[in-house]
Amino acid sequence: MRRQWQVVLTAALASGEQRLVITSADVAREVGLTPETATQTLRFGREVGLFISCGRGKFAVTEAGWTIAQRWQEDQTYARLLLQGVFRPHWSVPVADTALQPGPLPADELARRLLGDLPGKPRRGMYLVEWLVLALLVHRDQQGMVWPTPALREQASSGVAALPAPVREEEPEQPAGQELDALMGMTNRKLDELDERDPQGFRAFLDNLTQLVKSLPS
Repeated sequence: MRRQWQVVLTAALASGEQRLVITSADVAREVGLTPETATQTLRFGREVGLFISCGRGKFAVTEAGWTIAQRWQEDQTYARLLLQGVFRPHWSVPVADTALQPGPLPADELARRLLGDLPGKPRRGMYLVEWLVLALLVHRDQQGMVWPTPALREQASSGVAALPAPVREEEPEQPAGQELDALMGMTNRKLDELDERDPQGFRAFLDNLTQLVKSLPS
């Protein structure tokens, strides 16, 4: 997962505020991975709204992706919370919520349920688990058990229609300028306004969420 996230950050920063078109081959060379791995990672980034497709193997960062990449340099917890926001409509959220309602599951079992009938190797399901962990939607303890965070149920029951699971590897165009969706009832703009008006209150907000995640069973 660390390498996948490195691909996302490298591509986002290379595309930059001007939303320049970058290629997965260039990103692959930069991070030392194969072009296929970089392309698959950026396609998933496109799926959750971090990038748009600009042709075969070509991508540009979205507003959401750029914001998260910038925040990552300053406050990784806040960046992960913003990532949680873009995951809100992703199909993996209600699937994970349903799977974890009876109780925690081993990571590989949740991965199997997330993968379902989708094409690809079993490792693809584990990548989905790791993305959900990064977005603070699930918590994986030292024994490899995965627990839902309160945010998972919040996002799954938010009433936002989930994006369908991908069935083909085509690269449809997506509208540019996607904005971050609501984060636990607060949009990115509202969070920024809170940061500006009441820095101490904003810090308390982040600390409370961080402590909430840390308090999950381990």
